[in-house]
Amino acid sequence: MAKEKSTSHIIKKLFLASCFDEIKADKPGNVSINSPIIGLKYQKFFRAAEITANVISNNNYSLGEIIFKSCHRCMNELNSNYNLGIILLCAPIVRVAIRKTSEENILRSNLGKEIKSIGEKDAQLIFNAIKLCKPAGLRNYKGVGNLTIDIKEIDFKKIIEFSSEWDRISRAYNNNYKEIFSIGLPFLKRLKKKFSTKFSIECVYLNYLALDLDSHIQRKFGKEKAQSISNKSSQILKTILLKENSKSRDLISSFDNYLKRRKINPGTCADLTVTTLLIDKITDIVSFSDLKKI
Repeated sequence: MAKEKSTSHIIKKLFLASCFDEIKADKPGNVSINSPIIGLKYQKFFRAAEITANVISNNNYSLGEIIFKSCHRCMNELNSNYNLGIILLCAPIVRVAIRKTSEENILRSNLGKEIKSIGEKDAQLIFNAIKLCKPAGLRNYKGVGNLTIDIKEIDFKKIIEFSSEWDRISRAYNNNYKEIFSIGLPFLKRLKKKFSTKFSIECVYLNYLALDLDSHIQRKFGKEKAQSISNKSSQILKTILLKENSKSRDLISSFDNYLKRRKINPGTCADLTVTTLLIDKITDIVSFSDLKKI
């Protein structure tokens, strides 16, 4: 029990550090310390992370309870959706890491088992959390698994499978975080050997935006606009990966201004970035500390 409490405290700190590092990075279109979005103060993102950390690290709750309680407390205090995607993606990771902090392949295996074990009660809590937070563009989707209507007769696995075609968070649940483990995480580890931590995070974010359509943009603005933004990100990333310098910073800043003038926020890519940072921190600390003995 003492070991679990110690591990819980460490994983909680890693979760907070991941959230804070992501907010400090300059991510085009998304909130950061240096480039806020009108109506969304970066301090509230810090506070949302703190509120969530206290719930997400409590393994006395089921996964569904963790997700719903985190969302409910954030919405109750902040009165807006600041971190639904982060909660959905990170809650299962924190849960399995507290129970058995381990190397990347074991963490991934345990994560898959956790997702597959989601039952009807927890599924309903997760759906209720999503409806409570009202992510932008949710009402624009009218197909199978539409959360704005009664979905009790459709099981969790089927909804995740259907929605994974257009929602990258659902896709992570459906394919055991393949995009993160196979692409985002190795990319981050390579970048950290060459660039500063902050610049590496920014490149990971842009790479997620270049790889596929951002779910948040697609829900709000449609597939064509999402594809256009993804193409722009790909072009910028090719240039800035050559060297971390003032030219690279200017390109990131220019893209940020372009997106924010149009009120386009690649929020899902930010969520994927936080999750990548969290897994990276967990696997790093396991590799270089006695945590792997827990």
